[in-house]
Amino acid sequence: MVRGQLKYQQELLADALDDLKPLLVGHWEEIARNRDFVPLDPDYDTYLRIEATGMLRVYTVRADDGAVVGYAIYFVRPHLHYRRNVWAVSDIVYLRPEYRRGFCGIRLLSFAEKKLTEDGVHVMHTTSKLAHPALARVLEHLGHNPIEMGHAKVLNKEA
Repeated sequence: MVRGQLKYQQELLADALDDLKPLLVGHWEEIARNRDFVPLDPDYDTYLRIEATGMLRVYTVRADDGAVVGYAIYFVRPHLHYRRNVWAVSDIVYLRPEYRRGFCGIRLLSFAEKKLTEDGVHVMHTTSKLAHPALARVLEHLGHNPIEMGHAKVLNKEA
């Protein structure tokens, strides 16, 4: 059981990136498919450019020592199909395994939902991996409904 105070906050990627990088590796190792030929290689420069346009939201949860233990990252913009509606579409959501018991995940996503609502977002769209259903359970607990399923097929193994 993890003890101590947790801090839920919105941060700039530019400020939090170095703290997020170690978690990104653990996240990738846990959930990524085809790791043998799809290496983790984020385009941080593009993320930072998107953030500079106001279309990126980064929500973190930090432990007492300041370490990031979870994040929820969303792209926010008017939807291309529904221009009058601002959508927040998840990029990645992750919580270190030792923080998954209790309410940490619920509080992180509730915090993100509150902030997105304050920002005028109409729809919060969060994806989850079928092989890792815990996030889907948290989302459904918070009143989010499953709406679609994605499919993927590897076409080329060479980069």
